[in-house]
Amino acid sequence: MQRSTLASHRFAFLDLETSGISPAVDRITEIGIVLVDDEKVIEEWSSLVHPGCAITPDIQALTGITNTMVRDAPPFETLLPSVLQRLDNRLIVAHNARFDYGFLKAECRRIGVRFNADVLCTVRLSRKLYPQFKAHSLDALIERHALHAPERHRALADARLITQFVAHVRQQFNPAAVQHAIQELIKLPALPTHLDEASIALFRTLPESPGVYTFLGIQGQPLYIGKARNLRERVRAHFYADSRHSNDARLATETHALQIEPTGGEFTALLREMQAIKSCAPLHNVALRKRASVCFVEADIPGHTPRIVTLERLEPAHPSSQGRIRYGPFGSRSGARAVLAQLGRTHRLCDAALGLKQGSGPCFSRQIHRCEGLCDGAETPQAHHARLLSALEPWALPPWPYAGPVALQEHDPESGLTQTVVFDQWCAWHGGQTQPFDVDVFRLLRRHIARQPRRFSPLKLSLSLTSGADAVLDSAPETDHN
Repeated sequence: MQRSTLASHRFAFLDLETSGISPAVDRITEIGIVLVDDEKVIEEWSSLVHPGCAITPDIQALTGITNTMVRDAPPFETLLPSVLQRLDNRLIVAHNARFDYGFLKAECRRIGVRFNADVLCTVRLSRKLYPQFKAHSLDALIERHALHAPERHRALADARLITQFVAHVRQQFNPAAVQHAIQELIKLPALPTHLDEASIALFRTLPESPGVYTFLGIQGQPLYIGKARNLRERVRAHFYADSRHSNDARLATETHALQIEPTGGEFTALLREMQAIKSCAPLHNVALRKRASVCFVEADIPGHTPRIVTLERLEPAHPSSQGRIRYGPFGSRSGARAVLAQLGRTHRLCDAALGLKQGSGPCFSRQIHRCEGLCDGAETPQAHHARLLSALEPWALPPWPYAGPVALQEHDPESGLTQTVVFDQWCAWHGGQTQPFDVDVFRLLRRHIARQPRRFSPLKLSLSLTSGADAVLDSAPETDHN
């Protein structure tokens, strides 16, 4: 899948007519395809399509395609083998490609077929090459470039129009300029040199679904784990030939295999990325590795120095359990002490009472009149403790906002995958029990609960808590995909 020159591309110029503008509810009524090899038209093909729904009068007026015309036309499912055979291993070119590509994918999805392809949008190509113009609709291109346009708004006629437009572009610009514009728009990746055959096949059929991906080294060791809203786009982005990221260049030379794990949604992908990085410790991931130094501060006894407690000392209890307020989490003991020192300066707290000074006598802050005098008897332990708790309040670990475990379910229409993730007390579930507190899971949950609290539902008793391999439960595709 190396980048090729414009002249050597095998093009499929595509246009669809539809019963409306929404791929979710409307259907294809006509397909037109023009195949071009080495700048020569080798085939033109079109067919009306039975949409399985009525075509509204306004759409009939626009396209000239009536309900009578499609009454005896084949349904999309019957035409699909012919369509896929013509589009196979070709760069699809369409005007406002998101519209046509979206309808094509939606029709395939309805019959359980996963379809992905490289697509060049001639709207974007026109904007790239003719930035001096504001309008880039097909009608604007017809007028600007004197394109021949009989039967406007019929599929094959419009496919011929965009074929003419690309031919016109070739005549107006030098090949290098056109090549550069197309490369930037379609961003074809250059495969890692050492990628094995199975991974090459996977790379070429990556789904446009959320999920987690892993690049593996020569001995199968994890090099890098990432999450993606769109696996196809994100994985390929690592290997653009003109990538300026040093990490991507390194991955291109070190990667020997690729693994992917589609998920039901982006939240599940984030969670699985965190879990995978912590369990596998990939060479080139740093930010989400296991954080053994995470700790909390406890300050529940007046007159006693606040305690810094690590996660290991809290297990099997969780930070938000035992009816005790804890403050944090902090990345390390030194980080917790730095926060206490800052609070002491801001709120005139005693260095000795914060555990920042050893020995007897007035603390340093008292000597410079920045302490209310607990260390020399001018302030009572109770008064100081009340001010300490007030200062620490913004750092308090919030209580779990639900009465018990909650579940979040995600469904990806592209893959048909549905997954449910379960949490309690800021922790993920596994095997029917909450797992040790993880600061990254806590931050992920807190952020999403604040933004979208209704996505989290009280756990239903019927949900099996032992069906998953980790915090991701009940994973099942709705259909088998070809």
